Amino acid sequence: MMNLTNLMKLKVYPTMRLANKAGHARFRVRSGFTLIEIMVAVSLFAIVAVIVSGALVTISDVNRKAQAIKIAMDNVSFAMDSMVFNLREGEAHKCSGSSACTNEDNIVFVSTRSKNECLSGFKRYIGYRLQGGRIQTGSLCGTVGSTPTEYKDITSSEVDISKLGFYIPDQLLGAVRVTMIIEGQVPGKTQTNFYLQTTVKKI
Repeated sequence: MMNLTNLMKLKVYPTMRLANKAGHARFRVRSGFTLIEIMVAVSLFAIVAVIVSGALVTISDVNRKAQAIKIAMDNVSFAMDSMVFNLREGEAHKCSGSSACTNEDNIVFVSTRSKNECLSGFKRYIGYRLQGGRIQTGSLCGTVGSTPTEYKDITSSEVDISKLGFYIPDQLLGAVRVTMIIEGQVPGKTQTNFYLQTTVKKI
């Protein structure tokens, strides 16, 4: 028969009442998390959060750099395609006042695509040069030996061109083969270098 103390326990903690094999009432004490366990769990969560956030920041930086490089290289590719197109359709190529181009950073030629743009007796001269880390182009209507005097950039400030080279190995029987080399960097925390080369043949 239960005494008064057991009855009080049953009234206060009815959900904790259990019976053993002998039929006597027994009670199980419920225990929660200790302060140390909570501190360990919070510390582990903080460490994981720091690692994950660091990885996300790194991925974001890599993606931003990849986008910047893509934009810069698209700009260089566009400039190079334009130069190739005009060089292929040109004639009377010369570098530094001479038809011999041996790693020169400038070239001037007559455009055959714009014969009607200039007055009679004049020809459209197009020039390319390297100036201040940018590839520039200029054009004018002039007579034999004319050289453009006003140039404008065709590569953006996001790209630093360190070398622009033109090579004309031969001009036999009117055939012209111009080899063009472009070297440069895409500035940033981690500098990205690039090297482009192409050969244009005009017959």
